[in-house]
Amino acid sequence: MGPAKEYIDQYLKENILQSETIHRMKHVIREFSLRTPKVLVTKCIDGRVHGSKLKGYPVTTIRFGRTDGNIVSTNLNNFWFWNRIDRVVNDALCNTPGMPALFIAYMHRSDIPGLGCAAHGGDEDAARAAIKNQTDAVRKVFPKEQLYVIEGITNTDLMSETLIFDDGTIIDSQEIVANFGFNEPSEIFHSAFLKYQIKDPAISKNVGFKTPEELFSGKVPDFYADFQTSLSLKSFLIREISAIISAGEIEIQKLIQPDLFHAVYQKLSGIKDLPSTLLPSLLYQIIWNVAYTLNQKRKLSKLAAEERWKHLDHAEELICYGEGFELLQRNKAVLVKTGRGDDTDALLVAKKVLDKNRQNDPKPYPAIVHLNVEVSGELRSWEDFNENVSSRVNTMVRNLEAVFQNQEVVILTTYSYLDQKRFYPIHTKLDPRISYPTDVISDINGEDKFSGIGLKTKEAFYAGEMIIST
Repeated sequence: MGPAKEYIDQYLKENILQSETIHRMKHVIREFSLRTPKVLVTKCIDGRVHGSKLKGYPVTTIRFGRTDGNIVSTNLNNFWFWNRIDRVVNDALCNTPGMPALFIAYMHRSDIPGLGCAAHGGDEDAARAAIKNQTDAVRKVFPKEQLYVIEGITNTDLMSETLIFDDGTIIDSQEIVANFGFNEPSEIFHSAFLKYQIKDPAISKNVGFKTPEELFSGKVPDFYADFQTSLSLKSFLIREISAIISAGEIEIQKLIQPDLFHAVYQKLSGIKDLPSTLLPSLLYQIIWNVAYTLNQKRKLSKLAAEERWKHLDHAEELICYGEGFELLQRNKAVLVKTGRGDDTDALLVAKKVLDKNRQNDPKPYPAIVHLNVEVSGELRSWEDFNENVSSRVNTMVRNLEAVFQNQEVVILTTYSYLDQKRFYPIHTKLDPRISYPTDVISDINGEDKFSGIGLKTKEAFYAGEMIIST
């Protein structure tokens, strides 16, 4: 298990460093979330459609559901599916009054034959039917004033998005790029914004006092590649766009390329029954995705043929089962969340994808499955920990046993906090396949031994040791 241990060790160290940035930038993320809706996104388990980067939302600000092909039972008995929606709706009612929550169900496609959604055999009509099944069901339960529902399509080649509204309006980032003739992500911004240092002193400090033009320069632009820079710019842009729309300064704004801003604003303004409070965040999301698409296009053009193909095709290295994996980069993992109504089906599809990848690119260790349970509150007692972490881990491990019963596998079991995204390794049962020497709950794993302070101490000790070793 040596090579597997080395892989997991490096994997966890990367997670620690990124979670430290989240902690440091917590105030910036909060500023962003004050101006945007509470969002729930459902997607396929495909690792190429991972995360919230292409939408311009900071990690921790979007909740995700992931099932193979985004196939979900919308029967009211599917507790996991409807509970996720109720959670985000209630969050909006309490914390963003006047602004409904946002639900987007995504399918994905590719312009390259054979690289579409494997769960649907590349059948785009079937993939579209799966998301329409969700949006139709959700619209019947929630009014627009509580939850606004959109269908989406992700192009996994360029990470462009198409948003489909219920009045038939379609906004396609790839089409915008073609119509405007953009070639570089910086072209979507106003020249006055690009030329000078950002006027907000705190944001300017966070991006190293560089101009936006400088942040777009180089082989790998800091605008996207540097985590702290990207978080800061997201918060700045949503604030500025919200202020422009609120003040009615569409014609005189000097942030976004004027024709682009005006075109997207007019399109959104014409959508029937679109709540006005959602217009700034949707405009921001679309404009961000246009720039992100251009960055991906630029990135692909600079890759050697073999690396380009690896980027476009499946290249996932492990299976991630559960919640809290938003910090991982694109194509790192096949992502399986609870909520389909039958987790083992999704895990079987994930296993099939990983097996194929490992045939094409053999590894010196067995298949790795990372199982993570994410909690949103404090773990103050053993009852808290048992109910919210230990018992859930053991139930999910049982699903893995059913899927991998005849195959050697290495399992990493962890928990994390919603606002932190840091993986804490634990052992909740004796199983030789659960492989990592560190166990955050060792010595406090029991009602008579557990304390909230003890847990926090062990979490801090683990993080400190990992950072030092990094």
